[in-house]
Amino acid sequence: MQNIVIFGKGGIGKSTIAASLSTVYALQKKKVLHVGCDPKHDSTVGLVDGKLIETFLEKHARVFGVRDHGELKAEDLLVKGRLGIDCAEAGGPEPGVGCAGRGISLMLEAFQDLGVLKSGGYDVAVFDVLGDVVCGGFAAPLRKGLAEKIVIVVSEELMALYAANNIAKSVRTYASNGVYLAGLVANLKDGKVDRKKLQRFAKLIGTRILEYLPRDPAVREAEFARNRTVVERSPKSAFAKSIRSLAAKILAVRKEDCPVPTPMDDRRFYGAW
Repeated sequence: MQNIVIFGKGGIGKSTIAASLSTVYALQKKKVLHVGCDPKHDSTVGLVDGKLIETFLEKHARVFGVRDHGELKAEDLLVKGRLGIDCAEAGGPEPGVGCAGRGISLMLEAFQDLGVLKSGGYDVAVFDVLGDVVCGGFAAPLRKGLAEKIVIVVSEELMALYAANNIAKSVRTYASNGVYLAGLVANLKDGKVDRKKLQRFAKLIGTRILEYLPRDPAVREAEFARNRTVVERSPKSAFAKSIRSLAAKILAVRKEDCPVPTPMDDRRFYGAW
């Protein structure tokens, strides 16, 4: 089983990429688990015909709210999506109320207690984790040893690289748990941008760029339609072709080929440009 965790700055395209990867693996007849770790709980929308599924926190409140000592079962945590993908969403509190990271931590604790990720259950698990890693809750897949391959989505924008540098710090912190940085995915906003800065950044933090994803109107169309991923709606699109290439590259990455990352402190990061 390969546990793949997709990190990156908010709005960088993580959910679109993560759901597309899950689709590619499922179409390859792999048994896939897709886990959305974000309060907006829409990572799985394109995998379940455009619906927002009940989140872990909603299920937890319903079960324990009705019965003082109710028990969740493994099957209670998952929704069977199209293509046979098992889907879960952590959920979270209303904006401005409570801690978003706590929902992720609770869900992953339940995964461990109930054996959701036990050996042989899945070929691939894809975790889609929100934003920058500055909170222990957001780093839960790393901290709890559930992560394996870390993939960071970046763009050519400075703040996307800053977030990636911070995430690399967390990978370095939890490297003893077996996690490693497989590489970066460049989700470009400007297809004509000079890629040398991205390549230099990857070298500075001790990793590689796995794939450059093109700007493609098929992505926007799929996001508005919501009922299928880009890979299904537009399999011949440039984006879908790049995702299939990325999916193969991620599976092929070996831990022994991935050194512990070398992120920069803030002064060095800003001085690097």
